Amino acid sequence: MMANASTFREICSRFKDEDAAVAFFKGKGVLHRQRSCVCGHPMKIAGKKNGQARRCRCYKAQCNKEVSLRTGTWFEGHRSDFRTAVLFIYAWSREYTTTGFCSQELGMSSNCAVGWKKSMREVAPESLLRNPLVIGGTGLTVEVDETVFSKRKYQRGRTYPEHAIQRFGYFARRLKQLDCLPVSRTRSL
Repeated sequence: MMANASTFREICSRFKDEDAAVAFFKGKGVLHRQRSCVCGHPMKIAGKKNGQARRCRCYKAQCNKEVSLRTGTWFEGHRSDFRTAVLFIYAWSREYTTTGFCSQELGMSSNCAVGWKKSMREVAPESLLRNPLVIGGTGLTVEVDETVFSKRKYQRGRTYPEHAIQRFGYFARRLKQLDCLPVSRTRSL
C-alpha cells in the first residue's frame, strides 16, 4: 500500500485516521493480527475512551483483561499515534525527517523525532538482512565497475592508500537501477 504512493500528500490522504494506520500495520505484521489473552480467549481492539490509548481486551466475563495494542511490538515505548508513525516512516524513507520537518509537519517534539530516527536506523538493517537485495536476474545484464576514492595532497603527487575508499558500483540498464556498495580493503569478490 505504501510502496504505490508517490507523494507525501497521497500518504496523508490514504491514512486519514488511526483505523487506517492500525489496519496497515496489522497487514504488514508490525502489530499483532490476532492476540490471545492469558486465559486463552481471543482479544479484540477496544476503542479509545477517556483519552486512553487503544487497547486489546478480553471480553470473557470472568477475565476482562486489557493490554496495550503496542505491547510486544516494535511500537512498545513509543507514544506517537499510529497515523503519525506511518507518515514519519514514509518521510524517513524519502529523507525528509529533519527535526524542523518533524515538529512542523508531524507535530513531534525534537526528542520524539530523534527517538524515531534511532529506531528506524536499528530496524532498517534487520529488514535488509531478512530481505536481501537481488542484483540482476535471468535475462538481465548488470554492469559492474570498481573504483577507489582517495585523497591527494594539492591535487597532485602520490595517493594515500590509508585514506582510500574502495567501492563497487552496478547498473542494470533495463531496470534503470544504479547503486554503489562499499567493499572492505581485502578482496572479497
